[in-house]
Amino acid sequence: MPEPLAAFGDVELTEEDTELVERHQQVVRDHENLSVDGLVYEYRTQFHQDPLVEQDETAYYLSVRGHVWDEFADAMGVGDEALERLKGIHEAQFEATVGSPAESEAMVLTKE
Repeated sequence: MPEPLAAFGDVELTEEDTELVERHQQVVRDHENLSVDGLVYEYRTQFHQDPLVEQDETAYYLSVRGHVWDEFADAMGVGDEALERLKGIHEAQFEATVGSPAESEAMVLTKE
């Protein structure tokens, strides 16, 4: 199982960024008894547009609507400033891997 930060090797993270990304990845892994694979499958079958843009051996690269980020921000108990910083980290890694920005909002989920 890849470490939670395994998918974020292309972006420079401060200690605070690292903690934020690790926290988000842990909330994803603990999401309502679903694995990361299960959560991505749920998104792919329930959303109007398939959010999966790319995947590799380490992560899923998704383009999601803002409400997905809002749900994770609530679950993490973070404010707007921390959420924007976290989204920026995900966008940077998404662009580094995929080669272009997400159509909606980038989310990178490290596989379990």
